[in-house]
Amino acid sequence: MGLNFTDLAKKDPIKVIGLISGTSCDGVDAALCSISGDETATFKVEVLAFETESYSPQLQKKLLEVCDTKACNPDELCRTNFRVGETFARAAAQIVEKAKLKNSDVDLVGTHGQTIAHLPPRTDIGSKATGMAVKYGSTLQIGEPAVIAERIGAPVVSNFRTRDMAAGGQGAPLVPYVDYLLLAHPQKTRAVINIGGISNITYLPKGCKPEQVMAFDSGPGNMIIDAMIQLMTQGKERYDKNGERAAQGHVDGYILSKLLQHPFLAMEPPKSTGREEFGQEYAKHIYQWGITRSVVPTDTLRTVTDFTAITLAEAYKKHLLKLGKVDEVIVSGGGALNKTLMTRLKKEFGEAPIGISDDYGLPMKGKEAIAFAVLALETIRGRPGNLAAATGAAGPRILGQITPA
Repeated sequence: MGLNFTDLAKKDPIKVIGLISGTSCDGVDAALCSISGDETATFKVEVLAFETESYSPQLQKKLLEVCDTKACNPDELCRTNFRVGETFARAAAQIVEKAKLKNSDVDLVGTHGQTIAHLPPRTDIGSKATGMAVKYGSTLQIGEPAVIAERIGAPVVSNFRTRDMAAGGQGAPLVPYVDYLLLAHPQKTRAVINIGGISNITYLPKGCKPEQVMAFDSGPGNMIIDAMIQLMTQGKERYDKNGERAAQGHVDGYILSKLLQHPFLAMEPPKSTGREEFGQEYAKHIYQWGITRSVVPTDTLRTVTDFTAITLAEAYKKHLLKLGKVDEVIVSGGGALNKTLMTRLKKEFGEAPIGISDDYGLPMKGKEAIAFAVLALETIRGRPGNLAAATGAAGPRILGQITPA
C-alpha cells in the first residue's frame, strides 16, 4: 500500500503484530493480534499467536556492550541496529507462521525496539555530566524498522517514546494507556503491575477517564535478578527459573537496607528508569558487595529478589492507597513466573487480592507486545497513545514514526 492509511485505520477487525525487547536484553516478544472495536467498552484484542525469539548469547553480549558507554562505538551500534532489526523481523515471521497465516495477512506492525539508553528528564537531581537540571530527556531504541517492513511487507510504527519526551515527558511508561483501554472497569478500582526488566504500576480508578489514570516506574524488576544469576553462573544461566535459586537463600538485612536507600525510590511520580540506574553495573556492585561481606551468592540473589517486591509494594502504599481502596491487583510480565518474587509480593500487599493478567485475557509474558500492537493502531488512527498524567508530558501526543510497507 502507499502512504494513504485512511482505509487501514478503518479496518475492523485488523491484524497487528506487536514487538518488544525489554531492558533485560534477553529476546523479542512477538504477539499477533486481531483488534476490533473503537472505544473502551468495545475495544477487544484476540491474541492469535505469541512467541519469544531469544537472542543468541553472542547478540545479547553485543547488546550489553553497545549499552555500555565506555565500550560502545558508532560502527558497532550501527551494525547492531540492523542485526536486531533482522531478529525482530524473524520473530514477526515466526508468529505469522504459527498462526497458519501469511505475511500478506498482516495489516500493521508496532515495534518498541530494543532500548540502548533511556535518559528521562531529571528536574530534581540534575545531570551527572553538568549538575544542572534536565528539562527534556532523551531515549534511544534500535531494531531498524525498515528491515521489519521489508521482510514482513506491512507498514511499521516505531520509535514511540521520543514524541512524549519531546513534549517534556518521561517517554515511559507507555503501556498504561493500553491498561486503560483493556483493563479499566466501571465498578472496580484496579492496580496493574508489570514486572519486566523494570517494574511499573498503573492505577485505574473505577469508571476512570484517561486523565484520572496514574502510572509510573517503581524501580527494578527482573533486571538485577537476571544479572545476578548470570554473575553467579558465569553466564551459563540467564534467569532464575521459577525463582528456585532465590528460594534457597536468605535475605541479608544490611544489603537490603542499603538498596532501599536508592535515590530513585524517593522520587515522586511521574518517573521512569532503566538500565542506567538498575543495570549490569549496579548488579555487579551488589554482587561484589555481597562477596566483601562474606554473603553467599544465593543469599544476595534472594535479597535482590525481595528488593524488587518491596519496592513495588512501597510504591503502591506510598502513591496509590491514598487515592482510594484497590479492589484487584493484576500482575503481568516475566516476573509473574518467579514464585519466590510473587510470594514476597503477596506478603507485602497484604489483603489486596493479586491475580495474573492471563485471567483477564492478556498473556502475562505477551502483554507488552500486545500493548505496542495497540499503540501502533492508535497511531494509524491519528490518536494519542500517551497518558500525560503518567509520563509528565505537556499533553496527549500521537506517538511513533511510520515506515511504509
